[in-house]
Amino acid sequence: MRRLGKLSPTRLTVVLAGLGIIAAGVFLGVRSWPSDTLDAATVLAKSRDAEAEILAQATEGTVLYCEMKEYVRHGPAAPLVKELRKDDFYVPEWSRTEGWSLVGRSGRIMRVYSRVTDEDGRLVQETTTEGNEVVTRAPASGAEERWPLDWSVEDMAADVGAHVRELEEDIGSAETKIVGYGDSGGNKTIIVELLRVEEPPPPEPGVRGYTLPYTLDLDSVERVIREEVDAETFLPYRWWMVAVDAEGEEHLIWDLHMVYYEVVDPATVPAGLFRDR
Repeated sequence: MRRLGKLSPTRLTVVLAGLGIIAAGVFLGVRSWPSDTLDAATVLAKSRDAEAEILAQATEGTVLYCEMKEYVRHGPAAPLVKELRKDDFYVPEWSRTEGWSLVGRSGRIMRVYSRVTDEDGRLVQETTTEGNEVVTRAPASGAEERWPLDWSVEDMAADVGAHVRELEEDIGSAETKIVGYGDSGGNKTIIVELLRVEEPPPPEPGVRGYTLPYTLDLDSVERVIREEVDAETFLPYRWWMVAVDAEGEEHLIWDLHMVYYEVVDPATVPAGLFRDR
């Protein structure tokens, strides 16, 4: 949960630092429909295969590309959200993020570029590389944040393996369960209910702003978090949250689609993306 005064300054941070968690889907070849038994030995083998494929494919000079679309409900609070974030890192309800990371020697990530745009394609946030730093800027407000460029393909591979193993452990827990099966881009998927909890209380009087996603007008009594993952690799395609009202109707309040992941040749990257500023 994020209050307006303490929102994560950029969703690009998630895209870039978390690229290893989601970008591995493209590296894995033929996918098959799994048995209903998700035993620990099979999952461990899958996680190791995922890590090995990343290390093999993301070699020096290659570029990792990802694209995702996100919806975080602002609802009736949309004007207030925009006003409170006007001097900071404002992002509208709907956004699209694209990110590129250039692999250097020894698997180190040498350059990154990412951008967040709104529904009309206007630039909302931009992340570039300056020397050994990653810099995120919001053109409308001039807000800026910097952090060290300090991750590698090995870090990404480790994150992928950990994600696969953690999801298997979650599926075996009391709170998390498989609730269905689907298809995404021709690949079989598993739909997992990660969590079902009572609706959090609204902000206390005197707290500046509202909590996002905004739900005060929905009279919801419960929240449900679900994830759709590749049936063979367990890598995610979609993560979403719904608010459930007293009549049992679901209202989408947060939705993240991992649209496309690819290892691309640098020649295909838009010109100038990796230049130092």
